[in-house]
Amino acid sequence: MDGTFLLRHKAFLLAAGAVIGMVAAVLVARSQFIDLQVYRFGAQALWRGDDLYGPLPPTSAGVTLPFIYPPFAAIALTPLVTAPWWCAAVAMFALSVAALGLALVVTVRVALPHRRAVAVGLGLVPVALLFEPVRATLGFGQVNLVLMGMVLADGLLPTTRWPRGTLVGLAAAVKITPAAFVLFFLLRRDFRSARTAAVSASVASAAGFAIAPTASAHYWLVELTGASGLSGSPFATNQTIVAELTRLGLPPVWHAVAAAVLVAAVLAAAVFVMRRVEPPVAVLVNAVAALVVSPISWSHHWVWLVPALVVLCGHARRAGAPRWWVAAGALAAVFVAGPHHFAPSGDGKELHWTVAQHLYGNAYLLLALCALAGSAWWLKHRRPEPFRTNPRRAEQLRLGVRPRRARPRRPSARGAER
Repeated sequence: MDGTFLLRHKAFLLAAGAVIGMVAAVLVARSQFIDLQVYRFGAQALWRGDDLYGPLPPTSAGVTLPFIYPPFAAIALTPLVTAPWWCAAVAMFALSVAALGLALVVTVRVALPHRRAVAVGLGLVPVALLFEPVRATLGFGQVNLVLMGMVLADGLLPTTRWPRGTLVGLAAAVKITPAAFVLFFLLRRDFRSARTAAVSASVASAAGFAIAPTASAHYWLVELTGASGLSGSPFATNQTIVAELTRLGLPPVWHAVAAAVLVAAVLAAAVFVMRRVEPPVAVLVNAVAALVVSPISWSHHWVWLVPALVVLCGHARRAGAPRWWVAAGALAAVFVAGPHHFAPSGDGKELHWTVAQHLYGNAYLLLALCALAGSAWWLKHRRPEPFRTNPRRAEQLRLGVRPRRARPRRPSARGAER
């Protein structure tokens, strides 16, 4: 983005900045940053030598929440403890918005190749703040946007100053779910990046063991296996396969069988699609699969909807078919509204949902499953041009480079004389 663009579009940039500022002021004023409080409580417990996974102090909302991340996360979040509360809240908010901007710039660069990708991506930040997962992430003080920015930068930037895979590994050391993106590297046969991700995650986790061996052993042997009781929570905001099966009240055997079958089907469909699409689509399919098969994917984990919409709009632009713009608009409307908030929730009310409540209460989950199944069917039967595997074009998209058109040769002077 050059100085000329800044001068020509100063009004637009000022307006975008004003919108971000107003939204930020409203969210900061109305939010209690509950998860950020838990991060601080966890880091304080770690450095005091207390039980990291034991009872923590109640948050300002009056609820007591557990620390459910690896010990390395508490280490990485230590700066939020040393700073005053207001400073930590502002810093987490600013870092999350910056990560959102990075994610949008990276996605625009590969999905909507544009010489002003930075300006376009940053200009979309105020729009992205409207979506429920983004609003919830900022309001809770969650790390979802930061982790998404790390994964997208690691996987889709044309070049990196660090060994590719490092950020995915560090993200996985903070929160296990990003480890799923090693699949993205493996299916692209980028084994070096996959190894780098594994090494960086292992080194970070080893640091956690060195500093907090007891807490690390407890996490990997108890918390990670679901013994903490949070896995598969039926709460309405948990938009996963396992959570919905719990809400349906299936007997344990049928619950286990249905979960195994559905998870296997999702993974098979994801691999099938990822092998046949371009990198920006593949990394988003990877994200969708990770979200729906995970035992816990709260609604604020679904921030991946933002880059998915950018990619969908890019496809609509190339295809030139109105139906794709309609699909993008409908998807945006659902994620702005957050339909699960309108369903009865809390105190086991989810276990008594009606059929209609199961439909709109699981809107994120059902849309993701339909999109994944539809993509697999489409690729198998129609194989549209924008989704065909073309190694050279895929690499150009990853690098954000437009293919050059061959220029007609000019006649030589000798040929002109003839």
